[in-house]
Amino acid sequence: MSIALESTHLRSASSLTKSDSALPLSEMYAELLPAGLLRGQVVTCRGPAAYSIALGLVARAVAVGSWLAMVDLDQVSPEALVEFDIPLHRVVGVSAGDDLANVLSAVFDGFDAVMMPASRYRGALARRIAQRIRAKGVTLVVIDDTNEMRAHDTTSLGDIELAGTDIRWEGIGWGSGRLLARYLTVTSTGRRSPRPLQSAMRLPPQDDVYGGWSHDDETDGAVDELIDVAIDSEELRWRLRVV
Repeated sequence: MSIALESTHLRSASSLTKSDSALPLSEMYAELLPAGLLRGQVVTCRGPAAYSIALGLVARAVAVGSWLAMVDLDQVSPEALVEFDIPLHRVVGVSAGDDLANVLSAVFDGFDAVMMPASRYRGALARRIAQRIRAKGVTLVVIDDTNEMRAHDTTSLGDIELAGTDIRWEGIGWGSGRLLARYLTVTSTGRRSPRPLQSAMRLPPQDDVYGGWSHDDETDGAVDELIDVAIDSEELRWRLRVV
């Protein structure tokens, strides 16, 4: 296995100082994570809205300069990232294959935040990963949209769990319209939390909370144009290759 980093702008996570203990976080998550999105922390996003919760969680950090690695998450499209105002040139898709441990070790050296599916985070490997991210100061977001993680599997549980309930879709009518967003209640629980915390939110957010554009009729054309450019550009889609 060899890892090729194609950007000179990547900063080693191990070079971070204690003053960088948390990544920037959108205000709509502030009630759920009072201490912020901490480095060295494992956050599990669970349930049918797990992907949306996870993208909203890291969107602000990536928008202001952090780099995000998405490991074995080919199902997340560029369109979905753009909907959350996540700059595509700071997102790297990584296919780990059968060498997950070594690939993650290399990824943790160069990225502020890493996403991976719950199916690849479990057992002894999960314990090793958790130790590694704490040493490197990386935030790990584990996506569990099928409830693969069980409460009794303590080795696979993260420090914080975010789960969406009371989901209501916007934009679809009786035989007409298109899905635009969903409203839901997100609950935060954690090993050290005295009680669950809740927040109602809209995903993707309607307001310009990440520092990008607002999603209204006037900007639909600009969004579509950006998506077309991103899909056609290999430079934007992949800056790290696993060979």
